[in-house]
Amino acid sequence: MPGIRRPLRQRDTWQRQAILEAMADAPCHLTAEELHRRLRRRRRPIGLATVYRALGLFVQEGLVEPAHVGDGRVRYGLAARHHDHVVCLVCGAWRSINGCPVPAIPRRLAGFEITGHQLEMFGYCARCRSFLGRGRLVRDAQRSRQVGVPAR
Repeated sequence: MPGIRRPLRQRDTWQRQAILEAMADAPCHLTAEELHRRLRRRRRPIGLATVYRALGLFVQEGLVEPAHVGDGRVRYGLAARHHDHVVCLVCGAWRSINGCPVPAIPRRLAGFEITGHQLEMFGYCARCRSFLGRGRLVRDAQRSRQVGVPAR
């Protein structure tokens, strides 16, 4: 995807360009490992360490934003493609939310200049809701709500 170009702050390599293109082709945020698996299928594979280094650089440059969606892994997506998530409190499954449910982001808030946001809403997926009447999942869901982390 030739439309995605980085500002030339650091050496622009074919690996970094390939990583950006793979992220642009992805429908949602990816972990570094998921991104690496996609890149291994290409003619010129890229190492996992290179993926991690490039993601760190892209986050610093503001091209990529990390997302923590409740499963304990960091996922990365292009900053220009902002979207929020809903996360199941029982199994940790997550989905992207189409459209931002926050109506208007203020430019300043509590003494901060606001540059962006991430929103994760928590609830119960359809599969887990069907089991909530059964003992263990109810206890797991209650414990998840108390500590704010999905039970696994």
